[in-house]
Amino acid sequence: MIMHVDLINTLNDLVRVNNDRAAGYDTASSQAGDPGLQHIFQSMSDQSREYVFELNRLIEELDGDVEKDTSLGGDLYRTWMDLKSDFTSSDNSVLASCEYGEDVALRVYNMALTSDVEIPQDILDVITRQYGELKLSHDRIKKYRDLNKQNK
Repeated sequence: MIMHVDLINTLNDLVRVNNDRAAGYDTASSQAGDPGLQHIFQSMSDQSREYVFELNRLIEELDGDVEKDTSLGGDLYRTWMDLKSDFTSSDNSVLASCEYGEDVALRVYNMALTSDVEIPQDILDVITRQYGELKLSHDRIKKYRDLNKQNK
């Protein structure tokens, strides 16, 4: 197990950011006024929960302890979103907050992919696929934010 500690820590970082992302999208879904956006946010929350399930399976295969919590940064991010909603609840501000969250998730994945941690190919394939799908989600949120801004 000693040889897998860094890998397990890296995978748990990805679990935490996905827990943060799922909770953030749950908050965004409850704040969005547009039912279409609520559906999109819920599907992205579900996506992160699927990623957590997949990552947890990999951690368990490495005999590691699975992370159950969110990160401190994620807690602060959700608190900021909650406070922001007290002042403004426009869909555009919710989308901007979501884009920020997507940026954070992409940074964590990029750090995992560029770290010195030795990652077996099968696990690398999972992380790379999830990273690619997260980039698509980021672009989707950015597109909706830009469209929403134009329609105001």
